[in-house]
Amino acid sequence: MEQLDLVNEDYSFKEFDDSIGIVDYIGKSTDIVIPDYINDKPVRYIFKEAFCEKGIKSVTLPSFLEHLGEDVFYKNEIKEVIIPAKLTEIGGGAFGRNKIEKLVFKSDIKFLPMFCFVGNALTSLELPESLTSLSNDCFAENDFVELTIPEHLTDITGDCFGNNKKLNKVILPEKFESNKHSIFRGCDLENITFEVI
Repeated sequence: MEQLDLVNEDYSFKEFDDSIGIVDYIGKSTDIVIPDYINDKPVRYIFKEAFCEKGIKSVTLPSFLEHLGEDVFYKNEIKEVIIPAKLTEIGGGAFGRNKIEKLVFKSDIKFLPMFCFVGNALTSLELPESLTSLSNDCFAENDFVELTIPEHLTDITGDCFGNNKKLNKVILPEKFESNKHSIFRGCDLENITFEVI
């Protein structure tokens, strides 16, 4: 696999035989539309920390994107994220510490890693049917008031929804009832109504 290190006015990137991987964002705009193609090759990868702490307010991800590295968009001001159809691998902390209010999944992703959406402003959550596993602190420190945990999830690690201080109602499958003190650690458990299905 040929791999060249290249730079254009907005990105440093690696060029492979059939794809592009963005290494770093060097542009000035804080409202970004990441191109589907660079040098006539599809952008399939965005590597670790490429957009970390860049003051980004909005981002549109490329439609061919398959892989996002760790902490890619960590600590920005992004309010809305649409996960494109081909994106099936997201690194830990990828969207942590933003201001995300709206999250839409168009992909058949199976796993969300630790700290993926920690410290955002989500009030509701619609997870794709394909998703089976959520890692620790994945949705911790958001603004959920009510949550429905879908039946298709098979594994939720401790603190996954930790420190959601506004949470007052949770509908969850029976299989997770015994883990609720771990999954919702740091929430106001005494004032949360748990409805088991």
